[in-house]
Amino acid sequence: MSTKSFKWLTLLGGLAIGAASLAHAQDSGPLIDTLVKKGILNDQEAEDLRVELLKDFGTSSAGKLNLSSALTELKISGDARVRYEYRSGENGKPGAAIAAGSKVGDQQERNRYRYRLRLGVSGKFQDGWFFGTRIEPVGNNRSTNVTAGSSTSPFAKADSLAIGQAYIGRSVGDFTLTAGRLAGSPLVTTSMLWDDDLNPDGLAEQWSHESGDITWIGNLGQFVYEGTGTTNPINTTAGAPNTSRQNTYLLAFQGGGKVKVGKGVTVQVLPTYYKYTGNDTSATALTTANSNTLRTYGLGVIDIPVEIGFKLGALPAKVFGDFAYNAEAGTRASAAGKAKFGSEDKAYQIGVGVGASKVKGDWEAKAFWQSVDAFALDSNLVDSDLFDSRTNMEGFVLQGTYVLTTGVSVKFTYANADRKNDLLGTYGAGDIATANLTHYQLFQADLNVKF
Repeated sequence: MSTKSFKWLTLLGGLAIGAASLAHAQDSGPLIDTLVKKGILNDQEAEDLRVELLKDFGTSSAGKLNLSSALTELKISGDARVRYEYRSGENGKPGAAIAAGSKVGDQQERNRYRYRLRLGVSGKFQDGWFFGTRIEPVGNNRSTNVTAGSSTSPFAKADSLAIGQAYIGRSVGDFTLTAGRLAGSPLVTTSMLWDDDLNPDGLAEQWSHESGDITWIGNLGQFVYEGTGTTNPINTTAGAPNTSRQNTYLLAFQGGGKVKVGKGVTVQVLPTYYKYTGNDTSATALTTANSNTLRTYGLGVIDIPVEIGFKLGALPAKVFGDFAYNAEAGTRASAAGKAKFGSEDKAYQIGVGVGASKVKGDWEAKAFWQSVDAFALDSNLVDSDLFDSRTNMEGFVLQGTYVLTTGVSVKFTYANADRKNDLLGTYGAGDIATANLTHYQLFQADLNVKF
């Protein structure tokens, strides 16, 4: 672990201890008030007890932690997870379009033991201002997992930490404005289109207003998708044509609402439009191994996530779905050298969920079917686990969670998918090292702790 990572971890640990001790001293107030109301203590005895508690706290090591008087709230949170994961993928030619030497029927299996620890600090100030930060293991943009074992030496520890979130914002009435590395997507979305480990850099504007049985919702996002960096220098060759290098931005526009239509029944519909702007350095063929390169050409996605919530006996339940259409799929297909497949422009997800996983004994189950056309979505954003970061895949997902004790739970996930159009490859780059999946399976068993 680097020195910088160690300092971050030490700082967050110190804040956690200090805040916990301070909270213990402050939490005694309601108990003392209750004892006064019941006549066990009189007013003077209560004041003496408060003074004594504060005196004891002030002489402790935690009491020497000097928190800013500007803070109205300081919260320490985090999670730890250990995971067993199995993935398998089969390779096969898409029609006659794959290069010579590609074998049909090859299969790769991966058995991995993984873990992660994420620690965060957030706080509130007066007038609606707030901030937050989180450190987490270094992974890629859609994973904070560390894989146990090393290919170089036994019990190697090559993992390090990074700043996964760092944001400042303000809430004013129905509006919330946030800037920085955000705490996940500010949009209402699904795993079909957006991996929940993504923390975009940029700006977010959120609005929510309740009027009778309707809650109106509007969300905007301006995210730095890719910077020009040093790999795209300006052209300094004498006599060469001028070039332009700009950041690429992902702009998101979402608006809709949530309606109460009966006792315990709600319907939420939130149409969204995603548009990419800036310099299209990716206006070349859409390659398969595109997870770490810029491939935004031909993407203008309209997405409509829908959720119907209701009660199934005493349990919360929902039917949910998502439909997406890429209005520029024809351009995207042509850039990939597949002009006749411009109609590969749609994606959908439909499923059901029952239960909630909050306190000891709670359980939750979810099942859904998903189908994604080859040129419908940005494969750099989709969930990196369920279908191995690929488009041109369809299949089902089963998930179940059980809470062992409040804050500790187990979760199981199984996914099974096949290539949707056998005349095309499976665009995207996941953990299965083949450009053309014909079949994919995933099993994950997680032990989670949240605090």
